[in-house]
Formats: sequence, structure tokens, C-alpha cells
Amino acid sequence: MPRLFQQMNYQRNIIIAFTLLVGLLLAGTIGYAVLERDNPAGSWTLLDAVWMTVITLTTVGYSQLDMSDEGRIFTLFLLIGGFGVFTYSVSIATAFFIEGQLQNFFRLRKMVRTVDKLSNHYILCGLGDTGVHVLDEMLKADEPFVSIERDEERLLQLADTHDFLYIHGDATDDTMLIRAGIERARGLVTCLSRDQDNLFVVISAKKLNPQLRIASKAVENNSPAKLITAGADEVVLPDQIGGMRLASGILHPQLVDFLANIMQSQHETRFTESIVQEHSALVGLSLADARIRQQSGLVIIAIRSREGTFIYNPPYNRKLEVGDALLVIADREQLQALHKLTGDTSLS
Repeated sequence: MPRLFQQMNYQRNIIIAFTLLVGLLLAGTIGYAVLERDNPAGSWTLLDAVWMTVITLTTVGYSQLDMSDEGRIFTLFLLIGGFGVFTYSVSIATAFFIEGQLQNFFRLRKMVRTVDKLSNHYILCGLGDTGVHVLDEMLKADEPFVSIERDEERLLQLADTHDFLYIHGDATDDTMLIRAGIERARGLVTCLSRDQDNLFVVISAKKLNPQLRIASKAVENNSPAKLITAGADEVVLPDQIGGMRLASGILHPQLVDFLANIMQSQHETRFTESIVQEHSALVGLSLADARIRQQSGLVIIAIRSREGTFIYNPPYNRKLEVGDALLVIADREQLQALHKLTGDTSLS
């Protein structure tokens, strides 16, 4: 059972115990008031009925009130009911505290509130062999995101060594995507182990948020086309990428080392991008007139147009257009300077 659901069950059980207690108080009060209204010693007041109910349920056993035979029989049932509710409440409280559920409950409640406040964030579905590397990259990039993982043991192992927001559940369930704030999200990465599941997530995600950018893992060679048709913007075959990397490690070792150093840099110097927005002063200017290097210290390695065409080592007379993605190698400060020029509001 998902940990969050387990906490919700504890909360539900506490509510049930409290409801039963209130119900017994009301039943006892009404019962005594009705049964003892014709008492020869005098009709009971509402306070008398409440008093007798309370001392019966608490097993104090002290009373100066005369009671009819019907009242005594009613008291027997009330005592049995009170003992049952007491036993149930003690068992719930014991499980809640002894099993350490109180701390987990408040921690997960805080996490739920944090996820509810997320906006313009990313969702990571699946923390398997591929997803864990995406998790590391998300943490390095310091971007807001929430993960969804159905394997509780793996999730808790990662939570012990990584500080991130997570939801324990099945990412193919629309409820989990909604709980992760998909309507407010900026992007989604699905790294589930089966292509069928990734396909299901892509379809559901696009339905819930048509503007969402989606990257998906694929296992079978014939799956990328299906995932793209379903709405994925990017599809990656990890085995294919791994094979290409192995071949490049033999054929172009220096290049591979350079790329690996950039991608794994701990000094925040990374391959990244900044997208030219409609309100940017760069729109319509050539690279020469834009003076990007002078203002940010960056050299534009390539430009990806809105249509998806890449221009490597773009000429200085190439005019910038809305939607152009400027690809650079930048640290955080340089990227922030470039974002100011392009008007890109991406977190950096």
C-alpha cells in the first residue's frame, strides 16, 4: 500500500474512533433521557443523562441517581460499547505512535502541501535504472520537480540519500499525475520499465495538460514513433545511447571525455539553452548586432529554430527569431545574463 495512502488510513481510523465516541455519548444521553423520563424517583434532566453517560463510558462507576431496570440494561450495552471503542482507540493510537507513524504523517503532510504549491515544475515518473540518473540531473540543475514511484522500498532508499519531493504510487494512474500538479507543470519525464506504461503516461499527461513538454524512455526500437504520435516531444532509447557512447569512447575518446566532463560538471558549467521570447530585444537582430558575447561572455554554439532545424556555428549575420533556442556552455551567472537578453523565464 502506498505510504501516503497508509497515512490517510491512519487518519481515517482516528476519525472513525472519534466519531464512534461522539456517537456513544449522544446515544447514551438520548437513551437515558428517554428511559428515565418516567422514573418514579423523578424524571432525569438532560444534565443527569449526560452525567450518567460520561461516568459509564469512563467506567468511573459513581452515581447518586436512582435508575430503572430498563436503564440498568441499557447501561450494560453502553459499557460494552464503550469498552469496544476504548480498545479500538488504544490500538490505533499504539500503532500510530509506536510504529513511528506520527513523524512520517507530519513529514508527508508537509510534502503534500509543498507539492500542492508547485508551479512551472517538472514531474519524473519512475525511479528505476534510468530514472535515478534523471533524478540526479534534476537535483544538479536545482529545478523544482516531484517524482512518482510505485516501488516503496526503492523510493525510501533514494529518499535516505537524496532530498527530493516524491509521491508513492503508480504513475499510470491519472490521480497520481493530478496529485503531482500536472495541470501546473512545465514538463514531464517518464522512465517506466515498459513501453506500454510510458505510452499510457504520455497519453494521460497530454490530456491533462496539452501544453506540457514530455520526454519519454523507450525500450523497443519500434516504440519511439508510437510515443511521439501519442504526444511525446522527446524519446530516448537508453540502449541505443549507451551503444553510441561505447563506440564513441573508442573512436573519439577525447571528445567523449569533454562531453562527459561538461555533463557531469560539479561547477555548474553545463550545456544549456535559452529561448528567445516574443518580447525580447534580440528579435530581428543579427548575432553580430545582438552582442551576446559582450553582454554575457557566451559563445553561441548552435541555434535550434522553432521548426527544429539546428544551425551549428551560426554565422554572425543570422537574425534571431522568436522561439530560437540558443545553445551554449554556461555557468549559472552567465545563463542568467543570457536569460535577461532572451526574455526566457526558465529557472536557472
